[in-house]
Amino acid sequence: MLESVSTIVVPVDFSNASETLLRSAINVARAYDAEIHLLHVYQDVFSVLSMRTFDLSEEVVENVMLKEIETKFDQLLTSVPCGVPVKRVLRKGETAEEILDYAKETATDLIVISTNARSSIEQFFIGSITQRVVRYASCPVLTLHALDAEE
Repeated sequence: MLESVSTIVVPVDFSNASETLLRSAINVARAYDAEIHLLHVYQDVFSVLSMRTFDLSEEVVENVMLKEIETKFDQLLTSVPCGVPVKRVLRKGETAEEILDYAKETATDLIVISTNARSSIEQFFIGSITQRVVRYASCPVLTLHALDAEE
């Protein structure tokens, strides 16, 4: 058992598993009187899609995305009453690296993360965000299976 926990990072993608993941983190936070950092990592749309052909401004697209993310944070926090301090965090970049960097920067005591429901073949070729976080995190990582979380 952990001796003390003051900061818990909970990476969320706003899937159905996010609510159960947050509920689990809240239980841990209550036990340790800890603060939750809800972390969402988003991709650079222009690096993922070739949207420049549509004459869209990167700033305009990103602002729309950020508003949508804030709405999703609101919905998640409305559906799961916390009762513990929660900080919303947005990071832009590659998901696993941003989670690891943020955890290191904030001296996180625990990461609570969901596994994905990808097939074994997909995980073999692309790897798993959760696998990388578990492997390289400088703090303990509590994983929750996504399929269990969605039931």
